Amino acid sequence: MAKNAHSTPTPMQAADSRASILTALIVPFLIVLSIVGLGSSDPVTTGHAYAVEAVR
Repeated sequence: MAKNAHSTPTPMQAADSRASILTALIVPFLIVLSIVGLGSSDPVTTGHAYAVEAVR
């Protein structure tokens, strides 16, 4: 068995830390985006469905 069987190579640690930082930045953004999406009104219930049909 290797002497340092439980040690992680430096490039792998760097990749893990970058992934953690990226996740820490993206997840709150997605949460806020979903909350804003839930707060917006539905065009069908507000009578603005014609705008949705015009896009099609």
